[in-house]
Amino acid sequence: MVSENEIQQQIDSYLKDENLELYDLNIVNFPNISKIEVFIYSVEDINIDVTTRLNKQLNRLIEDLGFEKGSFDMIVSSPGIERKLKSLRHFELSIGELIKVKLFDPINDIYTFEGDLVSVVEENIVLKTEIAEIEINFSNIKNAKIEFKQFKERVKG
Repeated sequence: MVSENEIQQQIDSYLKDENLELYDLNIVNFPNISKIEVFIYSVEDINIDVTTRLNKQLNRLIEDLGFEKGSFDMIVSSPGIERKLKSLRHFELSIGELIKVKLFDPINDIYTFEGDLVSVVEENIVLKTEIAEIEINFSNIKNAKIEFKQFKERVKG
């Protein structure tokens, strides 16, 4: 039986051959997999044709690893506009974006910051808020995501 890590490595390797990057992977109910969600990143637009083709190809890849055809759902998608930032690589891909960061331990009594991501330096991110530039250690980040205000303003208005 293959491990979750081996599944991730196989999917990651396949996507690299396609000039794509594995952004996130969610395997539900391992080892009796009921669903696999694959989130892919590309500097190019990811359209329905790409996700449909990858869905079929990744299904075959998982079946070749010994999982029964039709025993799991495969979902292939982009990470979305307001994607979660879980790794330093996610932050690197989001430089220049408006992000919202929640912390475990406050900085100047503040737990939540919003601003433009300026850089990622070693284990720290640099965020430019309305007040100042703040350096935040990655280990202090509880959760983070890209903020897309234009969409929210259209929905409200």
